[in-house]
Amino acid sequence: MHPRHQNRGIGRSLITSITDDAAEPRSILSAIDTDSPARGLYHSLGYEDLARQVLFPSAPMPYAVMGAPLPLRRR
Repeated sequence: MHPRHQNRGIGRSLITSITDDAAEPRSILSAIDTDSPARGLYHSLGYEDLARQVLFPSAPMPYAVMGAPLPLRRR
């Protein structure tokens, strides 16, 4: 998300809306493996690192694979 749209709750609202109705017990995602606002958001929702420095063939930089139990943690 563009930095001027960050810290408004948009990302939190999107990911919780998508996962709230999921029948699965867990959510798994990948994010660029850097200290970023996105990874901070995911950690605040209950995501934990499952694997770091994962290299995908189409990605120029390493990713972190993260997972969280559903429903996601609320503030």
